[in-house]
Amino acid sequence: MRVGIPLLMVILLASNIVSASSVFTVEEGEMWVDCNDCIIEISKDDTILANGSSYALDVDQGQIELKSYGEEDYILVLPGEEDWPNQRPSPMQDSDHLNIPTQHLCPCELGISLEGRVTSDLPDIIHIDTVNVSTHYEIDLLASSDDLLISVFAQNLTNEWLVESFEVSTPVRYQLTSTSLFVQHDAVTGEEHRIFLQIETQSPRSFYSINLSKYETHTMYELTQTNAVVEGFGPQVISIPFNHTQEARIIASDAIISQQMFIQENSMSNPITHQAGESNIWAMPSTIQLELSVATNKSWTIEYEIINHGDGFENIEAPAMLPQTNKTDNESWPLLPLEETQISGELSLPIMDYVDVYRIETTGWDESIHLVQVIIEGDVRNLEATIWDMNQDLWIPLDSTNASFSMKSITISSQLGLGTHFLRIQLPNGSESLPQEWGGNASVYEYTLDIYYELVDEGEEPWFPPNQEAVTWGERVRWILGIGMLLPALLLAWNLRMQRNQAAEILENKERIKWIQDRIREVGAKQASKDLEKSLSGLALLEWEDAIQSWGPPMLRHMTEGIDIAAWSLDEQLTDDGSWPLLVGIKVGAENWEIAGMRFEAPEGEPWEIKSVKPRLLSRNDEIFLDQLSAESRTFVQVNISGSASMVSVHISGMVNEVPMAAKPSNAINRFQEEE
Repeated sequence: MRVGIPLLMVILLASNIVSASSVFTVEEGEMWVDCNDCIIEISKDDTILANGSSYALDVDQGQIELKSYGEEDYILVLPGEEDWPNQRPSPMQDSDHLNIPTQHLCPCELGISLEGRVTSDLPDIIHIDTVNVSTHYEIDLLASSDDLLISVFAQNLTNEWLVESFEVSTPVRYQLTSTSLFVQHDAVTGEEHRIFLQIETQSPRSFYSINLSKYETHTMYELTQTNAVVEGFGPQVISIPFNHTQEARIIASDAIISQQMFIQENSMSNPITHQAGESNIWAMPSTIQLELSVATNKSWTIEYEIINHGDGFENIEAPAMLPQTNKTDNESWPLLPLEETQISGELSLPIMDYVDVYRIETTGWDESIHLVQVIIEGDVRNLEATIWDMNQDLWIPLDSTNASFSMKSITISSQLGLGTHFLRIQLPNGSESLPQEWGGNASVYEYTLDIYYELVDEGEEPWFPPNQEAVTWGERVRWILGIGMLLPALLLAWNLRMQRNQAAEILENKERIKWIQDRIREVGAKQASKDLEKSLSGLALLEWEDAIQSWGPPMLRHMTEGIDIAAWSLDEQLTDDGSWPLLVGIKVGAENWEIAGMRFEAPEGEPWEIKSVKPRLLSRNDEIFLDQLSAESRTFVQVNISGSASMVSVHISGMVNEVPMAAKPSNAINRFQEEE
C-alpha cells in the first residue's frame, strides 16, 4: 500500500484552445507550474498573482484561478497535506510499498505518477516494490524546478546497497528534457529484494514529477497475427506460427533481435542476430514455429509481416523434379485445376528455389484428347515453361512442349492423354543466381497461372450392356443376399426364445446354489459350469428380486438409489485350478453408468487375481471392465478369482452424468463361511 497522500499532487492538463481557465481550491503553501511553449497566469479575486512558463508561487488557502495560453500540456503542483518518509527503514523493518500495475506487451500505460517537494535537509524516501528475476522498473523524471539526486537502494533481509543513481544539476523542463533510470533484478544479486527511491536536492527546495512503470520481462508471448506492431519493454520472446513456405519481414525494429526456428517439434535452428532496423527471415524446411528474442532493457517496438511464398491452391512449395515412378505419392506436387481459373506461385531464390513443377490430372475415355493451355504472367521475362505428356506405364515423357517469354507473358499449349502429366516453370541457369547462404539476398519471381482446358471425346464410351447369364446370376445373388440378411434376425429371435425359457425354468427352480451342487454330482463340474454360463443371460430377463430369490440369500448385499449389488459364493468344484467362483448381480437405477468397472478387493492378505469371467469381459489383475450399464438394466457375472486371502469385497465405479461415482458394500464375503 502507498505510505500516504503525497505532499503535492501533479495535474496534467491539455489546452486545445488559445486561452483556457480553471479554478482550484488550495491549501496554504508553495505551488509550482511548468509548461512548454505556453504561458500560465495565476490570479485570486481578479488579482493577477503571477504569470510565466515555469515558476513557484506562495499562495494562501482558498480558491485560485488558472489561465493557460497555448496548446501544450503543462504541470501544476499544488500544496498537499502529508509527507513521504525522510529516512530508509532497516533491512529487517517492515515497510509499505507502492502498488504499481504490471505491464507486459504494449501499448503500455503510464504507470503511476509521483510528485513532491524536497528540501536540502529532508529527502523523500519511497518504497517502490519487490524486484525479482522477471521484473524491471522504469523511473522517468518528467520535470523538476531545481537540481535533483535520485538514488535507488536495494535491501535483502540483512544488507542494504546502492543500486544506481543519477543527478540533474539544472531544472528539467516538462516535454523538453527527460531522464530515465532502469532497475532490474540482476543489478547486484540474484536473490529477491526490495528497492527504495531516494530523492534529494542541494537547493533550498526543489519540486519534482516522476513516473514509475513496472514491466514483466523474460516471458514468451504467442502471437497468431500475420502482421502486427508489437510494443514491449525489456527482454521478451515472441513466438509466431511459421512454415517452410513463409518469410518474416521485420519492417521496423528499434532493438536487437535474435531469431530461432523450431524444426519438426524436436530441434531448433542456431540463433541468428539482427540489428535494429529492417531484416528478412526465411523459413527453413520443416519449420513450424519462429521465435524472436528481444535483447534490450528499454522499451521497444517491432513491426513485422508474415509473407506466404507457397505455390498453387495448396500453398505448398512445388518440387523441382518429377516423381521417380508412377507409384510415388504425388500429393506434394501442386495440382493445376483444369476448370478455367487462376492460381499463383513464385520462384524464391533466397531459399534455393528456381524450379517449380506442377501436376496435371486428366480423366475421361481412353482415346479422348485433352487440350491444355496455360498463360503465365507476372515477373516472367527471364523464365521458361515446359509441359510433359507422360507415358503412364513407362513413366517417361511421350512428348514435351517448351515456351518462353513473349508479349508480356509465357503462353504454352499441349495435347495430353489420359492420366498424370506435369508443367515445369524454371529460371534457366538459376543455380548461378542463388545466394551463398539460406535466406540470403536474391531475387523473387512472382507469377500467376491462367489455365484453359478443352476435352474432346474420341472412341467409344467404355460401357458394356449385361448379357443374359449376368442377369440370371444377378437375380440369384439377390436372393442369396436377402436370405443371408434374414438369418441373423432369425438367430436372434431363436436366442431370445431360449433365454426366456431359461428364465422361466430359473423362476420355478429356487435355490440355484443347491441346484449347481446337484448338477455337479449328476453331470460333472465341467458340464455344470457350462449350464451355469447359459443361465446367466436368462437371469437378466427376470425381475431383480425374483432373480435374487432364485439364488437364495446373498452373502453380500449393497442397496442405494443408484445401484443394487448382490453376490454369492459358489461351489469350488466348478473350477479345476483351485480358484474361488463367485456370482455377482448388478441392478442399475434410473441413470446410466458409463465406463463402469468392478474390482475384487482383499481386505487382508495379498490381492486377488481374476482367472476367468463369464460372460467374456475384459479383465486385468483384480478388475473387470463392464463398459456401459444402462438404466434399469440387470447384469449377472460369474467370475473365478485366485489368491491366498480369506475374504473379498466388491467395488463398482463409473461415471454418472459425467460425475465420478462409486459403490462399495461395507461388508465382505468370507471364503470359508459355510465351513464355519
